[in-house]
Amino acid sequence: MYDKYKANRKGMPDELAQQMPILKEVLKAMNIEIIEKEGYEADDILGTLAKWGQSKNLDVTVLTGDRDSFQLIDKNIKVRIPRTKMGKTEDQDYTVEKIEEEYGLEPLDLIEVKGLMGDTSDNIPGVPGVGEKTAINLIKEYKTIDGVYENIDKQKGKLKERLEENKDLAYLSRTLGTINIDSPIEKDLNKLKVEEWNKQEVLEIFKRLKFNRFIDRFNLKEENIVGADGALVCPVNIEYKTNLSKDELQKIKEEILLQKIMYYYLDEQNFIIYSEKNNTSYNIENLTEVKDIFENKDILKCGYKQKENYILLWENNINAKNLMYDVTIAGYILNSNINKYTIEYLANEYLDFNLEEYLSEEGIKEENAQLNLFDNTKKEKKDVAFIYPYLIFKLYKVLSEKMQEEDNINLFKKIEMPLTEVLASMQYDGIYIDKQELLDFGKELQNRLEILTKEIYELTGEEFNINSTKQLGEVLFEKLKLTAVKKTKTGYSTDVDVLEKIKHEHPVIEKILEYRQLQKLNSTYVEGLIPYINEETGRIHSKFHQTVTTTGRISSTDPNLQNIPTRMELGRKLRKVFKPKDGAIFIDADYSQIELRVLAHISEDKNMIDAFNNNEDIHAQAASKVFNVSIEEVTKEERSKAKAVNFGIVYGISDFGLGEQLRSIKKKS
Repeated sequence: MYDKYKANRKGMPDELAQQMPILKEVLKAMNIEIIEKEGYEADDILGTLAKWGQSKNLDVTVLTGDRDSFQLIDKNIKVRIPRTKMGKTEDQDYTVEKIEEEYGLEPLDLIEVKGLMGDTSDNIPGVPGVGEKTAINLIKEYKTIDGVYENIDKQKGKLKERLEENKDLAYLSRTLGTINIDSPIEKDLNKLKVEEWNKQEVLEIFKRLKFNRFIDRFNLKEENIVGADGALVCPVNIEYKTNLSKDELQKIKEEILLQKIMYYYLDEQNFIIYSEKNNTSYNIENLTEVKDIFENKDILKCGYKQKENYILLWENNINAKNLMYDVTIAGYILNSNINKYTIEYLANEYLDFNLEEYLSEEGIKEENAQLNLFDNTKKEKKDVAFIYPYLIFKLYKVLSEKMQEEDNINLFKKIEMPLTEVLASMQYDGIYIDKQELLDFGKELQNRLEILTKEIYELTGEEFNINSTKQLGEVLFEKLKLTAVKKTKTGYSTDVDVLEKIKHEHPVIEKILEYRQLQKLNSTYVEGLIPYINEETGRIHSKFHQTVTTTGRISSTDPNLQNIPTRMELGRKLRKVFKPKDGAIFIDADYSQIELRVLAHISEDKNMIDAFNNNEDIHAQAASKVFNVSIEEVTKEERSKAKAVNFGIVYGISDFGLGEQLRSIKKKS
């Protein structure tokens, strides 16, 4: 009837569409009837069922967030609208009386109102220029659209003109806005009756989806949660012992030596070992008491965040060996998209164990005495640490089996775990930086910034805060009348893209762009690096992470040493303040396009394989194919674009992201 109907509505997002089959699976297990009909909207099915229920003398409640359903309200039919108020969801019931009170109309009259005013959300046109207030007043007076047009001569001016010119649209809009109450759907009251859930099936689905709060809310918990290996994930009471005697400590060490494996949790406040034999967690107050265990290369140590463990142990003069099972790394290998591999998350994900719920329900024993976990947040973390080595013990078996199933165990043992010690040593050793040279470089930047500031003031004819987007926007676009490419709610945009587009309009733009580059160099790489220089070592001890990126690359923080600039001359000068120790030199090595070689192997792409076999530049080769020129004729810009496409494909870049990258390359060239 109207091809623009709901044309401005975007399709259902993929993330939501993927949930629909799961939702139906849950409802089916709950024995809740699902009614759907191809070619009919949800409103039509709701309306048909509501009127059918009314005909059966039922009291009908339509639960919906859509106020279009108000037209369904009648004797025995009410609409319940959920609304959020002060952070809480409340329901509000609309009846015939409520509609009359709020609108001064009967529910069916709202269809007539919709015909006149339209609905932008559904792209129902209505009569252009007629809003809700005018539409309601017209229907109050003339009852229907027919009545309005029967009395069209009583209207005046623009309103009469609009109504006359858009009569067809008014009637079309009324039809579009009317809910179909005769949809051809099966109506069987027996199928709609509330039935007992299939609780076991619902529980299994909820466990799979990690709906732990729903399991609790609907009282679906089994007596004990069963883990992946069929054993209880957590016994009701794990003993927790502190203040160990020498004999007790010796027995624990003997057990570890016999088993050739230690399950432990170590941080700056705690060192706790779990004994499977005694189902007990033992708090060891002095690390040096187990120095021999940590330095024994024949004992496998299973822990958490072992990179940090290495550093802590080295600081205690313990040369740790065989820290070769980190549950964090195992979790990362099994799923690199999480970026948060806490023991709590891993236990929840792989053991169906919710630590928070367990603690709230079970209570904790420390040598037969109950601990109060909830005195304060800081204490709670320390109090619950005793359970961590037990969970590491449980995760060891489950994660190992899963890595074996996915053929990742060699990656874990031969690459990722040995890398942990390498990254720990990088952090522990740090890198020397010549502080005086850095300060001198900062002065050089400040001098250049002062010169640029004066030049910018001269070119604009006034002094202002160059770092203020608001003030800069006013100077460029109001005073100098340059082209305002983009305006936001807070004022003119002065980001790099905007300034690049108007660079040709005024010489001050080049100065501002240079000013920003130098300002970032100074704030990020001079003022930003100085606080990280260790006063004792004169070195920067950056943290290197192997479980952050989804691509498997290493990342660096506090500070990030992986983004020291190289493209500009001053950036290269900054790199020179990093120096090797006396008698040593820096060297660097890099795989030759390793990602693309792997891609060529997996895809068996002939062009890529030929390029590598013939020692061709793979990016130039790709550019040659794309731009239909010989490899010798490929320009630097064309090669850069091909490189962006090559790596973008490898790492799953979006079409928008790739477009932005290519535009950026064009600007730089």
